[in-house]
Amino acid sequence: MSDTAVADSAAIQSPAQLPAVQSPAAPSAPPPSGAAVIQNEQGKANSLLNTIADKLDRLVTLTVVTAIADIDVVQDDPNQVGFTCRPKAGTTIEAFQTQVNLVTGDIENLISRDFATNTAYHSLTEFHLAQVTKSSDIVSTNLKAIRDLAVQISGRPG
Repeated sequence: MSDTAVADSAAIQSPAQLPAVQSPAAPSAPPPSGAAVIQNEQGKANSLLNTIADKLDRLVTLTVVTAIADIDVVQDDPNQVGFTCRPKAGTTIEAFQTQVNLVTGDIENLISRDFATNTAYHSLTEFHLAQVTKSSDIVSTNLKAIRDLAVQISGRPG
């Protein structure tokens, strides 16, 4: 007896003749209910509204900051003109910040104690207030230009 097996050529099947093997069907999740779809859409709408509200809030708030601190100047991109100033780690920051709500006219000033009491900062306080005035004038001019452009585009009389 030899170790060689002889196969019957009729018993060997080509891959095209083999029966297809079916993998077990993956369990399918039931379709979401109408309430779940509505809740998801409401969530998306609320997220969009929150984003718009945040952007509008930034749009209607004029912020002017004058700060004194030891800073690091970092070039943003060596191939471009531009840099960023960042306070050095652990440094004290003396600052005067003014926020003006352009819709309501509310004005909020935040002044660090040393900035408010140190007479050496008096000229910087005057500078800051002049910047607030200039910024407010620029915003007013820009808003008027946007209004005029909208009127011109709409074709309606101003």
